[in-house]
Amino acid sequence: MPRTVLACAAALYVAQVGATDECCWCDSTTPKSAYTITDSEAKAHTLVFSDEFNTPGRKFANGEDPKWTALEIGDTSNQGAAFYLPSQAMIADDLGESSLLILTENASHTGDSPTGEKGIFMPFRSAMLQSWNKFCFTGGIVEFRARQPRGAGYWPALWLFGNLGRAVYQDSNTGLWPWSYDQCDPDLKLPPTDPTQRISACDSHDLETDGLHAYQGRGATELDVLEGAVTNGGTNSYVVGSLQLSPGVPPFFRPPLFDFPTKSGPGAWYNGLSFGPPIEGLASGGFPNNGWYGPPWGADCPTGCPDALSGGFVELDDLDTRYWTYRLEWKTGPNGHLAWYYDGAFVWAMAADAFGEYSVCSDRNGVKECSRTPARQIPEEPMSIVMNTAIGSWNGGKSALDGKHWPAKFFVDYVRVWQETENVGCNPPNYPTKKYIDNHALWYGEPAAPSGYDTCPEKYPPSAYTHADELKARKAAGGKGTAQDAETFYTADLSRMNAGRASASGVLGSWFAAGAVPAATTAPAAQPSSSVLMGSVIGAAVLAVGIAAGFVAGRRQHLPSLSGMEWPRASAGPINAVDDDTADLATSYESYRPIDTSIGGYKAPGLA
Repeated sequence: MPRTVLACAAALYVAQVGATDECCWCDSTTPKSAYTITDSEAKAHTLVFSDEFNTPGRKFANGEDPKWTALEIGDTSNQGAAFYLPSQAMIADDLGESSLLILTENASHTGDSPTGEKGIFMPFRSAMLQSWNKFCFTGGIVEFRARQPRGAGYWPALWLFGNLGRAVYQDSNTGLWPWSYDQCDPDLKLPPTDPTQRISACDSHDLETDGLHAYQGRGATELDVLEGAVTNGGTNSYVVGSLQLSPGVPPFFRPPLFDFPTKSGPGAWYNGLSFGPPIEGLASGGFPNNGWYGPPWGADCPTGCPDALSGGFVELDDLDTRYWTYRLEWKTGPNGHLAWYYDGAFVWAMAADAFGEYSVCSDRNGVKECSRTPARQIPEEPMSIVMNTAIGSWNGGKSALDGKHWPAKFFVDYVRVWQETENVGCNPPNYPTKKYIDNHALWYGEPAAPSGYDTCPEKYPPSAYTHADELKARKAAGGKGTAQDAETFYTADLSRMNAGRASASGVLGSWFAAGAVPAATTAPAAQPSSSVLMGSVIGAAVLAVGIAAGFVAGRRQHLPSLSGMEWPRASAGPINAVDDDTADLATSYESYRPIDTSIGGYKAPGLA
């Protein structure tokens, strides 16, 4: 279809869903009282996007809606067992609300996979809606109001994904998901099967031909606003919000002795995390998600080995019987934060200082060895919105389906986005995506139609243009000061980036130091106790057995990501691997990991 025709069609589509004069992406049926809100720092935010799902008969197949594309693809990620079809997404009345209905049914379908395979059979049908290459935003507040489906095995999710990749399209994501890292640092040590960063701060690019700034690290970041797990009885259910983050921290910082993250003390693996207090009549308080925190160091994860940081509410009894609101505050920059709120109650948050450097050093026979993750950053990529129900590696997966809760109905009453300063569009001057996507179109599947560029004007703040100028100056300086030349420190391993399907090798090629400890990133704390030392030794000794036997079999329910990464989903639990060979335990402890569960100066009070 010619561009002018697409533009006219897009304008008509926008009119159909009720865009306002003040806000092109906003639904005219959004209550005026919702046009302005305040965040946890009492700063005013203005509505920049909304969808109230009030138009009966609305269709979401590609080319039929200006805001969403309902995919027609088999979900081959995360042990997926559902085929996504546009016919499974519709507008329906529910409890007096006009809502989007994502319908998951016990009906098979055969079709294509995201990586081009034909004849992919899936036993179930569901829907995934994306705003990819239509509506994107950078920073702000996003809120959903939704009622979840009842039943073990279902995976309802509301999330954000960086527009430089495309959710579930593995070829577009390998080496990009979920990197949030803009340094060229020779000390960065990745797990043996982790793909290198596809677009690195070590690389020179030409903006006109490549669509990328030189010496800028890029990624397809992921922020999960909601992942739900409702039981067959509806009681004792839970919800979590997550950040997926690469590169991950060195293995020492992971919780010890095959355990899971804790709020404080040993096992509090990241600094700068905070969790909400109990809320009478609602929830028992925010908790660190204890089902998954990323693949064990050395695991076979050819499409990415990130850290997964999560928090949520547990022991809930009404996720499927009433509507809840699910809100994420996303403030970018060195003083920013991520914070999750469910039904207006604070769940958990992560401050900017949590993205800082983590390092660990040991003395091995007089030779000092260090492992270090340089500072990363709060995601700054333009993000699209994703809504779906999967059947995969969460909430018990396919094996947990009892056959008594078909069809599964996931209702979304609205989606709303607010910003303090408008930063809307999929191709910001400082984080461009359009040319790169066009250059690699085969990775992304069927192009989204109409595109966001033909629907509403892009709006970027002056700071985005200033940052773009700084990036151009970085290229003029040859990357010096921020990044070094690619030939010096960075060699792309193409086999690791090949379409998300390269076979990982040397999964257990090296073991990591059993007693290694970090150089303190802040003030040093006490020396490790004998139980910590013994735990390290025991952890090293049982590593191989744990991996081979699927240690803590079946314990892991929360699997890491919604993005479409194809990780092996064996029953192995979250094994805490160690560095180098276990025979050499001659380690001198210089300092111990500081324990800091404060939010680094950021406090997350109740919403205004």
